[in-house]
Amino acid sequence: MKNFDPASLRLYLVTDRGLAGGREISQIVREAVAGGVTMVQLREKECSTRDFIGLGRELKAMLSACGVPLIINDRVDVALACGADGVHIGQSDMPYDAARRILGPDRIIGLSVESMDDVIAANSLDVDYIGVSPVFSTPTKTDTATPFGLDGLREAVRLSHHPVVGIGGMNLSTAADVMSCGADGIAVVSAIVAADSPGNAAGELSEVVNATHTNRYSRVLTIAGSDSGGGAGIQADIKAISATGSYAASAITAVTVQNTVGVIDVFPIPAEVVGAQIDAVLCDIGADAVKIGMLHSAQVIEAIAARLSEYQVRNIVLDPVMVSTSGHRLIEDSAVKTLRRELIPMARVITPNIPEAEILAGERIYGREDLPRIARKLSLDGRVSVLMKAGHLTDDELTDYFYNAEEDHVIELKSQRCDTPNTHGTGCTLSSAFASYLAQGMKLDDAARAAKAYIAAAIESGSHYSIGHGHGPVNHFFGIWTR
Repeated sequence: MKNFDPASLRLYLVTDRGLAGGREISQIVREAVAGGVTMVQLREKECSTRDFIGLGRELKAMLSACGVPLIINDRVDVALACGADGVHIGQSDMPYDAARRILGPDRIIGLSVESMDDVIAANSLDVDYIGVSPVFSTPTKTDTATPFGLDGLREAVRLSHHPVVGIGGMNLSTAADVMSCGADGIAVVSAIVAADSPGNAAGELSEVVNATHTNRYSRVLTIAGSDSGGGAGIQADIKAISATGSYAASAITAVTVQNTVGVIDVFPIPAEVVGAQIDAVLCDIGADAVKIGMLHSAQVIEAIAARLSEYQVRNIVLDPVMVSTSGHRLIEDSAVKTLRRELIPMARVITPNIPEAEILAGERIYGREDLPRIARKLSLDGRVSVLMKAGHLTDDELTDYFYNAEEDHVIELKSQRCDTPNTHGTGCTLSSAFASYLAQGMKLDDAARAAKAYIAAAIESGSHYSIGHGHGPVNHFFGIWTR
């Protein structure tokens, strides 16, 4: 399956043989990648198809070893023939729908947009990124529309549901301003290809782009219930997202009356109010990841699914909360079927514990040896990655299993079991940390490992505190708040 990371757009090299000064394109690319280029688009307008494919295969072999995606400009046939990671198409090239049918679901497709109408139209397409073109006028591309400028780019970023890369006039003097508009990256041609040292030029641009990007928040929207006791739900989510370095926004699905002893009552928020909260966040702040927790009813689930589909949000981490730590049922029976049908297929990752996995899988789980199989069973034939939480087992070593559906493998996530009653909100905390790390651009396995390490440390650090008379919370801020 495709594993597109928007961070690969950060410094996007577009080749141009006419600017190479007789130097080999492959050598320019090699030096540029060593300098910090994160994605390469091979653009060839005049060479033969045979030579185009040959160069594509050469670059693909080189770039695969570096973990850098290769994109082919315009030519879907060449992308298939050389095994490229995807294509970039313009408004006058092959229509997106046709390109997707030919390439299948696993290849990256980028689309140039030349007007705000194009930006809005692209929101209805499942493209992986858009290239706003041109931001500034540029001699390397003379057949383009009126430049967007910085104000236009900023508006395009606000309107787009997709990652955005700026195209046209990208160089050392413009890179910081473009990134400050919220772009995910810059597509560079002459500033690298025509440079005396492509590697040095790429290195200088990389420093500017990365420095500017670090001044932006990684944004996580958490959609969950409120816990008046502060240990789980929205409260735990915001703590975990903040503690792991991201910005937390929220949409509350229900108000629970609870403390460390148990849940006393649940007051659902109307579905239209839940949807309005999501609208308010996504139309302004946006989200690099979404964590979903307690969903009380089918109506709320449908409202959430409609909004996330409309905004084409990526990196959805779904924690299928069904029963509280104290045993209180938190979801209506009718909602489970809707959850399976509407939300789980939209998720990138789901994080069920054993009772939740038994409900979703329709079978009992007897021990840790069942977890990898159940994880694959819940993946919808490899469409959704599954983190199986083993906290309800009794082994001394606590081993969770993560099935990475995008790479079709299972990894073990081990920690020493901690004997403590302070386990309230562990599932909320783990899934929120996972979403936070995905928002920061981590790959799936790395995000799973980091989230597991975070929750294990939070449990251990909070294990000796005393708060309330039941299941206390973990210490979300263990790096700051310790005795």
